[in-house]
Amino acid sequence: MSLVDVDTIDYVGVNILFKRVFVGIFDDLDWDDEATHFSLLTKKIDRYTQYVRSGQLLAAYPGVRGYPVIIEYVAMRPMTRAAEAFWKTRETIIRSVGFDVRCRTVDVRHATASDAMVEHMTNGSSNVLADTRLESVADVLDLTPPATVGTKHTSEIVRVDHHPVLVMRKKTSSGR
Repeated sequence: MSLVDVDTIDYVGVNILFKRVFVGIFDDLDWDDEATHFSLLTKKIDRYTQYVRSGQLLAAYPGVRGYPVIIEYVAMRPMTRAAEAFWKTRETIIRSVGFDVRCRTVDVRHATASDAMVEHMTNGSSNVLADTRLESVADVLDLTPPATVGTKHTSEIVRVDHHPVLVMRKKTSSGR
């Protein structure tokens, strides 16, 4: 998804726990041409508000009726001062039409193999290197639960608000 695709909804996320709908804009462009960037962002926001107000969101996700809609702006690059000021005006406009707003910047650069090895600490004259890749951390940690004698696990499926939920129950040898 890209900010250039002004007629495309980048993503819709539903938080059923807090009963909220997130409609997200991915901004992958740099801020070299701010005027074009501002224009594309304005068009994208207009398209999103039309998507929600026209009922297309409810047609695609009928279970979210009554949930507040949050337009989430996800930038791939840090904003300039002018961009921050521009975004503040867009937030005001979005809130005035009845939606909440969330803004965040994410770093999506991929780590290279050389980036995975970092200098962790210096111990006297010898350097200790630590591998920060997730696989290495998972190998070090023992994530298996300890075995308990006389413990049996049973499970059953119950329905909560018409949704199936798996319930795990632990029975010990004493019957509790």
